[in-house]
Amino acid sequence: MPVSLRWPRGLDAAGFLARHWQQQPRLLRQAFDPDAFNLPDADTIAGLSLDAQTESRLVQHRRYRAWTLAQGPFTAEQLSGLPARDWTLLIQDTDSLLPRAARLFELVEFLPAWRRDDVMISIAAPGGTVGPHVDQYDVFLVQLQGTRQWRIGSRRHDAALLRGAPLPVLRHFEATRSWTLTPGDILYLPPGIPHFGIAGDGAAPCITASLGFRAPDAGELAAVMLEERLSGATLPRYADAGLAADAARHGELDEAVLRRLQDLLAALPDERHALGRAMGRLVTDIKPWLTPRPRRGAPTGQGLERALAGGRVLVLDPACRAAWLRRGATAELFVNGECFELPRGCHALARALAGHRRRVAARAVPRGRARGAGLSLLAELFRRGWLDWAKP
Repeated sequence: MPVSLRWPRGLDAAGFLARHWQQQPRLLRQAFDPDAFNLPDADTIAGLSLDAQTESRLVQHRRYRAWTLAQGPFTAEQLSGLPARDWTLLIQDTDSLLPRAARLFELVEFLPAWRRDDVMISIAAPGGTVGPHVDQYDVFLVQLQGTRQWRIGSRRHDAALLRGAPLPVLRHFEATRSWTLTPGDILYLPPGIPHFGIAGDGAAPCITASLGFRAPDAGELAAVMLEERLSGATLPRYADAGLAADAARHGELDEAVLRRLQDLLAALPDERHALGRAMGRLVTDIKPWLTPRPRRGAPTGQGLERALAGGRVLVLDPACRAAWLRRGATAELFVNGECFELPRGCHALARALAGHRRRVAARAVPRGRARGAGLSLLAELFRRGWLDWAKP
């Protein structure tokens, strides 16, 4: 069963979105039961950093000044030789590496599924921290084990960074509020809020999961949108029929030239269509080393259909990202940065693949003329390793 977030009295998902999301921090005390996710112990999670395909970092400090940063992979000897305090091991994409970590996103199913980025897990000894810093994305800081003190500052802060530090640590940090989180607590921080987390003392390591959310900037979106608009199009070329004789004398890019250029760009293929495709590609793109491996001997669409009719369920791999775009009666499904065009009658299939559950049961398979296209899509995704059978 999905694990739902426990809201405090007087607050629910609608109230959170109206008053806090991308506006101001919010502490949620005892918002979930950590045991409900049955996550591995600290040693098992730390062991992920031994793999060369895992993004991991080790941050150490001396009195919050002498910072060191090491990139993984690490060795077992390195991890076992760490000191008793003042270090933090950070492991990215744990939702792609540990299916049980992916379930942490169940806590925030009131947010669009395509906004999910990754679950980063930090394991810290007493005093462990990455220093005061600012993120430009939304984050839910989920306390899984031990305690961590969080201090937050004001949006109107000194953005200067500590010189010579190997990571972006604020040179001057002034806390406006402070909380100590215990297992089951969640702290939401919108973009642009300075924060400083320090692991508390205790026999067990401090384990915190950071649920991050994607937010492409305007430059990324513009670049991919232009690529989409130009793809396969026969493009108009600059022309200046009716040019006045005196316009050539001074070598000036005058107002008439600028108007022609504006008209030239306005003649490019539909911007809104390209914008949707660009966003679909950006928010579903994944790191190449996280992409599941293709299968050999994958079943046909008809084979998948028979298994679905028998009660089996397909589920998208935790590493995969999906979103979809309605095009009238048709649809475009984006998976891992690729676009799949679907005919009329496939909206339910797109919703099933890109929704929070990312599961396809028999009822989501299209009927009529769309059936073949839907089954072909499922067979292709299964062959690529992006779909698998859900475990009972």
